[in-house]
Amino acid sequence: MAQPKQPKPTTAAEAFLMALKANGVDYLFANAGTDFAPVIEGLANQGSYSEALPEPLVIPHETAAAAMPHGYYLMTGKPQAMMVHVNVGLANSVMGVINAASENIPLMVVAGRTPVSEHERLGARITPIQYGQEMYDQGAMVRESTKWDYELRFPEQAPAVVNRAMTIAMAEPRGPVYLCLPREPLADAWPEGKEFGAPIQALAATPQPDRAAIAKAAQWIADADYPLMIAARADVGGKAAEMVAKVAEDFAIPVVEAWSIRNTMPSAHPMHGGFDVGPQIEKADVIVVLDAMVPWIDKFHAPGPGTKVVHLGSDPLFLSMPVRSFQSDLAIPGDMAAAMRWMHEELSERASKNQNRYDSLKEASDARRETLATRAEAGNGSPMSHAWMAKCVSDIMDDEAVIFNELGAPLPFMDLKGPNRYFNPPHSGGLGWGFPAALGACLADKNRLAIACVGDGSYTFANPLACHMISNSLDLPILVIVLNNGVWNAVRRAALALYPDGQASKMNVMPITSLHPSPEYTKIAEANGHWAERVETGTDLPAALERALDVIKNERRLALLELNIAVANSA
Repeated sequence: MAQPKQPKPTTAAEAFLMALKANGVDYLFANAGTDFAPVIEGLANQGSYSEALPEPLVIPHETAAAAMPHGYYLMTGKPQAMMVHVNVGLANSVMGVINAASENIPLMVVAGRTPVSEHERLGARITPIQYGQEMYDQGAMVRESTKWDYELRFPEQAPAVVNRAMTIAMAEPRGPVYLCLPREPLADAWPEGKEFGAPIQALAATPQPDRAAIAKAAQWIADADYPLMIAARADVGGKAAEMVAKVAEDFAIPVVEAWSIRNTMPSAHPMHGGFDVGPQIEKADVIVVLDAMVPWIDKFHAPGPGTKVVHLGSDPLFLSMPVRSFQSDLAIPGDMAAAMRWMHEELSERASKNQNRYDSLKEASDARRETLATRAEAGNGSPMSHAWMAKCVSDIMDDEAVIFNELGAPLPFMDLKGPNRYFNPPHSGGLGWGFPAALGACLADKNRLAIACVGDGSYTFANPLACHMISNSLDLPILVIVLNNGVWNAVRRAALALYPDGQASKMNVMPITSLHPSPEYTKIAEANGHWAERVETGTDLPAALERALDVIKNERRLALLELNIAVANSA
């Protein structure tokens, strides 16, 4: 007999799972605990209808459970769900939720809750830890970093609650949501005779920018002697980024990628203005800030007198941020792709390409790239420089390859063919993100080369054993590059920046920065059956990268390179 297209749930747990799939969730990134029993039974009971359920993935640490769907979304634009074990699992997840909130990632965060009843109901407490895990307000841990939170009360609520969560997560500005699942309502029977239907709320339409405001900004740009665009993160999918490049090209407007977390411009674009906002901002008379949380640092640089500043983005004022006081003469909320498309149309009616400015900017861009290439070539010794390493890594990246960087490869030395090729951690700075985020990107497309380029401290923060296990269990053969300089160099550089002539600056080893004695990171990979090699000298790196690629492509194994990298005050 033919199976019905839509199975009927028997419990709230089954309804929850089916609702996830009905709302577009392909994977449930799960770090399980005693609260998962109804979910496990639901997966087993509905096993013959697996197409109606998300695929459950065993993720051995919560850092990865949060970062993998983050990386997956950056590749696909599709939100996913993670589920962790009551308050303790949620506590381990908080950093990842903060990262997702900072970067507007629509992640559905789900945690069980210790049973609320002691013996009366199915799912009641049966172990001592279910007393120890009781909290008055478990959701408080993530409430400030989520757009919505709720605790399931009744089984028949499950579909509507999941639908509500996903529509809010995907509404602009996007972000994570949190759903708490006590064990008793999760184990409750689905009401007799109640049908399981399709989601009742559609996703909200993307808000469009104000056309008149775009026209006003375009007039300012047309009247300017030196307009400037500042970009910090390309849109997922890259439609807005493509229009940014077209506006820059057609109207001779430089684009500076200041503190970029997702690259916007192709590296070789003639209107790429580099990565140092200082020299550009001081001569700009109109500045267009493109969805940048931090376009400049007022302590070091600020727009000059009379300069007009426009902010574009889904949330151009970053409303959730208590303190953010960058100049804004015109803030235009709405879809970035539409904003840049309309900007091009409005400029076409008001301006033409300033050829002299274009030629000057192109000459400066070419000279900057030549200088950077020379600097990179000079760093191929032992230890090698970050610049040389970045140059070598970008040499092996094809048009589709992506790199998740975490205090690893400096963006100025990369040669990237388009937007969304290079990903930095969100400005929230929760480290340990890069390795599992790259795994999530590989899950989205196993034929795309995904690279995690991380410092030795960041590799440790990622709970690397768990990540290597995930690579094996899910067949995710990524390239991992560990930069071993034996120090928390970002911490060291922060101390130097604040106290350049202080006592710590005179020490060979600053307090609370050393990671010595350094382990053999290659052994961690090898213990999981992965290929690994340590590279001591920069001149040996290109060949080592080719060997790593051969392993990934032909053996379908993760490859890890541990590099002897210099301790530097800058790239």
